[in-house]
Amino acid sequence: MPRLVIALVCASSAIAAAQPAGNLQLDEFHPAMDANGYLTQNGSELLGDKEVSFGLGSLDWGRHLLAFQSGTQTYSVQNMVSATLVGAFGIRLGPVPLELGTSLPLTIMNGANGLSGQGVGDLGLHLKTQFVRVGGVGFGAIASVFLPTATKDRFFGETGATPQVIGVIDRQFGDRFRVSANGGIRFRPTTTFTDTMMTMGTITTSTELPVGVAAAYAFVPRKFEVVGEVFGAIPIGPHQNYQTLEALGGVKLYLAKNSYLSLGAGRGLAPSQAGNPDFRAFIGIVFEPSAGDRRHQHVVDDNIVAEKPPEPPPTDKDDDTIIDPNKLCNVQVQIDCPPRTMVAIDDGVMVTLESIEFEFDSAVIKPSSYHVVDAVVKALDDNPNIDVSVDGHTDERGSAEYNLDLSKRRAASVMQYLIEHGIARDRLESHGYGKTQPKDLRHIEEAWSKNRRVEFPIKKHR
Repeated sequence: MPRLVIALVCASSAIAAAQPAGNLQLDEFHPAMDANGYLTQNGSELLGDKEVSFGLGSLDWGRHLLAFQSGTQTYSVQNMVSATLVGAFGIRLGPVPLELGTSLPLTIMNGANGLSGQGVGDLGLHLKTQFVRVGGVGFGAIASVFLPTATKDRFFGETGATPQVIGVIDRQFGDRFRVSANGGIRFRPTTTFTDTMMTMGTITTSTELPVGVAAAYAFVPRKFEVVGEVFGAIPIGPHQNYQTLEALGGVKLYLAKNSYLSLGAGRGLAPSQAGNPDFRAFIGIVFEPSAGDRRHQHVVDDNIVAEKPPEPPPTDKDDDTIIDPNKLCNVQVQIDCPPRTMVAIDDGVMVTLESIEFEFDSAVIKPSSYHVVDAVVKALDDNPNIDVSVDGHTDERGSAEYNLDLSKRRAASVMQYLIEHGIARDRLESHGYGKTQPKDLRHIEEAWSKNRRVEFPIKKHR
């Protein structure tokens, strides 16, 4: 008899050690698609045409995502660590901008009574678009499908394909503060898991409404952001002991162009429900090597574009080799001009030969345009006898109030750049005119491209 008891105990221990987990996704932490997002929540802005984003979206650790207790018996997932690989590609189909994305989690977990495992999660395929941006508010959507590629019996994924549609609304306030709200529907297969070995604890998951809000404040615009989020899901199908609700805080460090490092921590806000970690920590690094390098053959709506210079070369009227306002850095007259001849004169107005680009809905100059503004610095530095105004203009689309405010902020941003790079403040002033001074009155893209510009009228020739 003692030998029989020992054998039964050993058999029971072996069965407990082999206790499987469920075929459902326990952890709903998903990193944002690209640098326009926050931590898990997304923004409506897209990658540009043929721009790419890729990397380790997150390496996250969730502590105690599931715990069943019955007397002295325990069934729990103590730790779940996932490395989620992400990639995205911007594409324009005619007038329609799109972003194609993919995600794949690789997960390790362990738990009580020998519960452990490792494997892949469900492969996600994503399609993102922005419908419109009105008065600084962007409206977009992300359609996704998560394919059932997950390792079985490990809480890594669903039993079938999981379609999902998320709407995105976001807004930028000035250069530093931005917010976003995400919400939609996820058609999860109805799945039930019961711990039949020890506790008889049960969870059921099914269709739900994922929701989330995020806010970010840039202490240094496009360099250092502090981010806060709350996200979760509202069950609308059969469910039991499972509802996610989580708060996160973290930072984003933009390393070069839009490539960024994110890190932070958080915890679940519904501790009695499975899927809520007692604690979460995460880090990620994503590369966007071509972001911000859009060339000027195609001018996007959020750029102010400089007017091209006239063809006829001016002359040095007094023949003193000191540049006159009417020949300042002309393409064909290489006197006191910066390298690559980025500045020209048109009827007493300095204009740049390439556009000055800004971050979307922002007055932050893109690093890819620094060489253009540096050329203006060089022209002013080499010609201390002239003072200029920095004037911003927009096209006719959008409200007059919005365009006026944006043009003022961008003109002031360029003026501040000039001051920070050595041009005396008393030689400069800035103005924004919105859409009130178009150069081309036609209602077509060619005209809009001409009207979106930043100019430098010469105010004084000393």
